Amino acid sequence: MLVRLLWEPLPESWPVAEAPRPAGLRGMIAWARKVAEGLPQHDDLERRVRRAAIQAIVREAFQQTVAEQDSEHRGPAEFADAWKVRLAALLAQTSVEITGWGEITIAELDINLGWSLHAAASRARAETIARAAATPSRLRGADDGSTSSFDFSIAADGAGSLGRVQYATCEPCCIGLLRKISFSPEWHCCGLGTLALRELETRHPALTWYTTGQYAHARGFYDRYRDGSSSPWTASQHPCPHF
Repeated sequence: MLVRLLWEPLPESWPVAEAPRPAGLRGMIAWARKVAEGLPQHDDLERRVRRAAIQAIVREAFQQTVAEQDSEHRGPAEFADAWKVRLAALLAQTSVEITGWGEITIAELDINLGWSLHAAASRARAETIARAAATPSRLRGADDGSTSSFDFSIAADGAGSLGRVQYATCEPCCIGLLRKISFSPEWHCCGLGTLALRELETRHPALTWYTTGQYAHARGFYDRYRDGSSSPWTASQHPCPHF
């Protein structure tokens, strides 16, 4: 729903004031599709351009906020507030330069639509995070006689995969090795990485876990996680002779 609101063309009838939007991420997506299907073909071109322009500004504020995540480490509520501040700063200007658009004159836009779009997109992001869950592990194959490789995703109903986890196990040595965990920047600092590591420990409770080498910003995440975990989650490259 977040992608639909910020990147796909908005239907002329959005937002619908007289009919409440369905609750839940899946209901919101179905509603948005239904509204889009009923979009009249004779919509005023100039109005559609103005609506797309305000959408581009809301999207620009979102992307600016995402770009700060690795340094600011904002949780979902803090992210929404920072996004709001960014949007307010853009809308307070006489005009703004947006990549792909050039100069956009703010006075010509529907500011209320911009704030409605921000509210809906923020809600969609929060609901996606709240509904995120791990998919079943998939066996990717045996590496040798002792180790096996797996992966799973962190996904939200109706929103698809938010991130992917790749790992391997060595049952004879009771060792688990996290090979890669990846989330796109817009889902950083949302608790999804912690969810993924807890899933590993829950699915393989008899294993001691290790990681491969990590970039500096990722090492901070593992250091924080280790404080509440009984597994070492060290950066050792050779947790057992079979890897």
